[in-house]
Amino acid sequence: MKKWIFMLFAGLLIIGAAGYFAFPNPWQRYFFAHAGGLGILGLLALLTGIIAERKGFNFKLAFGLGFALPTLMGILAVLIVQLYGGRGCGGIVSLAASFLTISFYGLARKRNAG
Repeated sequence: MKKWIFMLFAGLLIIGAAGYFAFPNPWQRYFFAHAGGLGILGLLALLTGIIAERKGFNFKLAFGLGFALPTLMGILAVLIVQLYGGRGCGGIVSLAASFLTISFYGLARKRNAG
């Protein structure tokens, strides 16, 4: 399962980066930039799941939390900025949330086997 997740999100990152640089249209670049961003978030979520599993936690739960939480926080940040008339991207908020999730599992104590 981890191999498929890696291939999916690495492919999304590669397609996003290639499409961003291949197309001059701003809307096309916008689409591919966000596809690449989801690829990065997916790879960071995979890292979260692997770290969590090594510490005795559930991989799927950690992966889901590591992907959904940063994605939703980025979307929420953009909505808040847009409501106040600003422009921007939620990417930095998503990355910060990803690194916080990784840190949470990285600093967590190992669960007992029994």
